[in-house]
Amino acid sequence: MFYKNLESTEKKTFRLHLIYSIIEGLVFGVTLMNEFVFLRSLKGSEFLTGILFFVSVGVFMSLILFNEIIRRSNDKKKLIRLTALITRLPLFFFLLFPNYLNGTDNLFIHIIFILIFFLYFLGTTITLPTINLLLKNSYKNNNFGKLYGYSATANKTAVLFGTFVFGQLLYYDYFAFRYVYPAIGLMSIVALFALSGIPFIQKEIIIKTDLKTSLTNSIKRMIKILKENRAFFHFELAFFTYGIAFMITSPVITFFLESFLGLSYASISTYKSAAGIITVLALPLLGILTDKIDPRRFTIITFSSMLLYLFFVMITEYFQDFIIVANIEIYYTLVLAFLFYGIFSAAGTLSWNIGSAFFSKSANDSADYQSVHISLTGIRSLMAPIGVLIYTVIGYKFTFGFSILFLILAIIILILSTKKTKSSKFSRKSKITS
Repeated sequence: MFYKNLESTEKKTFRLHLIYSIIEGLVFGVTLMNEFVFLRSLKGSEFLTGILFFVSVGVFMSLILFNEIIRRSNDKKKLIRLTALITRLPLFFFLLFPNYLNGTDNLFIHIIFILIFFLYFLGTTITLPTINLLLKNSYKNNNFGKLYGYSATANKTAVLFGTFVFGQLLYYDYFAFRYVYPAIGLMSIVALFALSGIPFIQKEIIIKTDLKTSLTNSIKRMIKILKENRAFFHFELAFFTYGIAFMITSPVITFFLESFLGLSYASISTYKSAAGIITVLALPLLGILTDKIDPRRFTIITFSSMLLYLFFVMITEYFQDFIIVANIEIYYTLVLAFLFYGIFSAAGTLSWNIGSAFFSKSANDSADYQSVHISLTGIRSLMAPIGVLIYTVIGYKFTFGFSILFLILAIIILILSTKKTKSSKFSRKSKITS
């Protein structure tokens, strides 16, 4: 019923965004197993695994440059398609990878693996801000969160399917990635070409300043946004604090599941897929909720569910009771952990991808706001390798406990911020910056 009430531009945008979301969901579902492939199949070290996780997010530090490229681009369609070819075609090099490693001297293979995915994730510095720009340009204000929520639901459904299938393939063949990665490279190109078809009318941009000056102005513009929009500054401060916890624990959780518990590929993909089911069920409701409450209050849900996820993973070190069903090790505490991870993934998808857009004053500002948000994500990614070092010194439980404290601090920042700017209502119908 909702689809019939949309305008023609909204319908076309929704169709193309839905196609993109489904295909990219399958692709992303496969990449969720990257660290496990690197550790188990390619026998990578824990330190290099931390580097691999770092480059997947650290690329966002370059967004200051790429935001300027996006702003200068007169042809968003061409920009997206060029990004697709440059960052996805390297995945075809996995066809040349060996189907067996002896585990003695594979440093060259490890470096190539990291570099290929560095290029892959570098593409997100172009696509993520551009998606917000395209959608906010095409969707009505009161439809934005709802339509994004529907697409995100389809995306997460595809994610869990991609993760589960890839995990099962790896269970029977540790080197299945040699043909799966090239396949997702082709799929991602198709997805981005579909995304580039979203209608976008833009006056020709005339650039009168050189790139160096423009970059300086871009940095100044980002700082100005944070200074003038105090509510957005609080939002980003809380996100940065949460991000430290996320970056520290993400590679360590991989080590915990892989090395400490010794879970099989099938078990790991099953947990991730089960969390994906929770995400799919929660996304539609949360998508509607984003249009109704302050994004800072909504983000408290994200951080709280992340906190509970870490807590139940942490206590699994002491409560290791499990049963085996169809070759899958089912730990009781991990079931609870991934239940909350599913909620975190749903809320986080909306908070991270479109939360910043609720603070922008216009469609043209949305890309700048998202660029600020993603740039700070890149900076905090420096904590990923440091997280590995922290874990090697103080162990699993203290690393998780340390991260939980950061999450509590992030929640407190959001609570205080909403009280301080109580009169401001951030919604599609009314956006008042403080």
